[in-house]
Amino acid sequence: MKIAICDDKATMRRDLKKHLEDYAIKRRLDLVYDDYSNGSDLLASPIEYDVIFMDYQMDGLDGLETSRKLRDKNIKAVIIFLTSFPHIVFDAFEVNTYRFLLKPIDAEKLASAMDDYLKSLDDSQYIVIKTDDDNRRINIDDIIYAEASDKYCYIRTADENILYKNTLSEFEKLLPQDSFFRSHRTYLVGFKHIVSHTAANILFDNKERALISKLKYTPFKKAFLDYVKRYNFSKG
Repeated sequence: MKIAICDDKATMRRDLKKHLEDYAIKRRLDLVYDDYSNGSDLLASPIEYDVIFMDYQMDGLDGLETSRKLRDKNIKAVIIFLTSFPHIVFDAFEVNTYRFLLKPIDAEKLASAMDDYLKSLDDSQYIVIKTDDDNRRINIDDIIYAEASDKYCYIRTADENILYKNTLSEFEKLLPQDSFFRSHRTYLVGFKHIVSHTAANILFDNKERALISKLKYTPFKKAFLDYVKRYNFSKG
């Protein structure tokens, strides 16, 4: 597994690497690390990383802007932000952030984030659906939202719009309830891809929107906040 550590503090890079080395020994993993003291050097690297640990606040190009540029280059690596500022979580949704670790880094919280990432590579992260042509295997993390269309529904991912030959309610049964929410009778939304929301609609990281019904707004807010706490801050 290839890992990049991008932080302008040498002590932080050293400490994080030590935590990762201890984790690799316990899990019997082969991890390869590269250090970057600024976002520009990371962006210039031709190496394809699996995981990038990104300092949120750096001199020059900060972590959020570096991440935006990585996504603009279609870099799919998992990004884990390192920050002393918990409030940045909503800003970072737009770059599809995987986790946030608060400084100073806690070894158990780091291990939990890495364990979750490794589990996400398992086949359990996929569902199989029937389409017009055949059966399709879809990574759950790639699903941005699904939209009802008569008795069928369309599944929107970052790369395509897939017709599912069944109802939105049946599709909802295939997905983890703690990661998706029926925000409207015609929309099922994935928390992972939400950038922001109002009382009326949801903005996703692909710039598209979905509706929220008035009756669903309060439970949606609670479910989304629970997701943010559970999946984006490894506080133990």
